[in-house]
Amino acid sequence: MREIATLTVGWLENSVRSVIAAGLLSRFQSVLITSIDSTTNLCDSTIGKRITALNAVTSCLGAGIVVRGHAIRRIAKSLDLFNGFDEVWCFDRVPELPKPADLWIVAPLNIENGPAPARLTSWMATTDCKLALGDGVGLNFATPCGEIAIQVDHLASR
Repeated sequence: MREIATLTVGWLENSVRSVIAAGLLSRFQSVLITSIDSTTNLCDSTIGKRITALNAVTSCLGAGIVVRGHAIRRIAKSLDLFNGFDEVWCFDRVPELPKPADLWIVAPLNIENGPAPARLTSWMATTDCKLALGDGVGLNFATPCGEIAIQVDHLASR
């Protein structure tokens, strides 16, 4: 892990799916899903429609889909989602600003050793995003909260 501006960022040999299975995302009111298996235009995709059909409490935000944090584990398991090249953003309230199209934290980026995306810190601060996860080849994470960083980092030892 390392600090960049107001965020703790890191890279683990893990996945978004593992973090969801561990129940960590259930603590958030809302999760903005911006990539599932490399699909980024989720609102218009087949998988987006499957998520909406399974869980009525969803909404589109930009190209992403917002779901309740307490439902994410059930959605992931029921639809066998988050198998790599996934990206999610977690909030204590419903987000209002879509993720910029030029911001991503999925592979091949290694946020711990490489440069952080230019808009990551500012967008997370503006939207009050509490946790960002992106996987593909390992798991990138970013959070302004030290406690959350420790919880995500501990998943690597499981």
